[in-house]
Amino acid sequence: MKYSLFLQTALVAATGLAIAGTANAQTKEVPIGVTVGGYLSQVYKLQDRDDSATQRDRGSQALASDSEIWFSIRGVLDNGTVVGGRVELEGQTESDQIDETYIFAERRDIGRLELGSTDRASSKMVYAAPTAIPGYGTVDPTGSISITNAPGGARTSGNLTKFSGIDDNNGINLYTSADRYFGSKVGKGLQLGFSYTPDGCQDFSGCGGGFGSTVDAGQISKVYTGAANYLESFGPVDVAVFGAYYRFSVEANSAGSLSTGSATVFKGNGLDGWAGGTTLTYNIGDGSSVQLGGAYKREEMGVTISGDDKRQVYTAGVRYLTNGSNPGSIGVGVDYANTKADQGNIAGNAVGGEDEYTWYSAGVTYQVAKGVLTFAGIGRYEYEDAIAAGTLVGGTAQADNDSKSTFGVVGMRLDF
Repeated sequence: MKYSLFLQTALVAATGLAIAGTANAQTKEVPIGVTVGGYLSQVYKLQDRDDSATQRDRGSQALASDSEIWFSIRGVLDNGTVVGGRVELEGQTESDQIDETYIFAERRDIGRLELGSTDRASSKMVYAAPTAIPGYGTVDPTGSISITNAPGGARTSGNLTKFSGIDDNNGINLYTSADRYFGSKVGKGLQLGFSYTPDGCQDFSGCGGGFGSTVDAGQISKVYTGAANYLESFGPVDVAVFGAYYRFSVEANSAGSLSTGSATVFKGNGLDGWAGGTTLTYNIGDGSSVQLGGAYKREEMGVTISGDDKRQVYTAGVRYLTNGSNPGSIGVGVDYANTKADQGNIAGNAVGGEDEYTWYSAGVTYQVAKGVLTFAGIGRYEYEDAIAAGTLVGGTAQADNDSKSTFGVVGMRLDF
């Protein structure tokens, strides 16, 4: 309790100082303005998928879109403080139509404050494996499970590199100076980030009109996240190193029952996780480079009755670019991820073993013009359930959840 209270008090104090400093500047040097940006992408995809032993060779093909329109708000006060915000609108009908909405205040020599629905600092500061296929990487989104239509039985399909379940909820992010510390030159060195999420909800209605409920069974709350990354150059090699830790509580589970499984996620001291990653770039010359990176993540999942309760994720990737993001540049890459997660329980019944999920993909990109990218790739995932089909758990025979898929994609993305 003292630990939690201290962190909350420190965060509120830091937030108050940042807001007070901004409020003291009465005259705007640059008036508030709004610009529109975002991205549009369309993908043709096909796959050969086995959902189970009795549902094999389920070939399919489809067109899919992933697009967002960003309304960016920005102004500069006479003391140099930049204030603004962003609202992200999904470019297709979705259950979460507004993806993010937040405001910010920033001074390069001091730091940045963000308030509202956005990714946590740990997610925004990640360095890990380069993405082989745009929109299908091991960083974001999460191995493209939903895009390739993996079955619901793939219970290890949470975020691969980023922490699970904390992004886009209403919260506070704080970052140290964009000028960084201890670097050999401008733009290099150390940066720190810290986040606090009071409740695991996002929108006004979802947060109970402003105050989220504290008895939503299984929902995370009081999430504290700390992150750091360090950038440096050694001749032609650029090095980026990332590390992060988070800790959270789970609501309303002490009153649950084992028959429903809700009591199994409660731990009085909260759940936590940590991650580390790196991206190394070797600049060959004439704009060409080789990127190599990977990450490791370990999380407590809150699904156990007794024994192990962890998820471990390993990711790795390499990519070659002929001329960066300039027109005419060609990129070729491969990436890999492996997740092992303790099964923990099924409907309140303790079970052992690890679910395992493996991801492979390879892709090629071509930068047609500034903001115009075409791409193609192939991939495969395999999911192995720790509990074999037909196993009796609590008197119920378990379904066959093993699955695998080989898929291909061809698409175009516009960034504006």
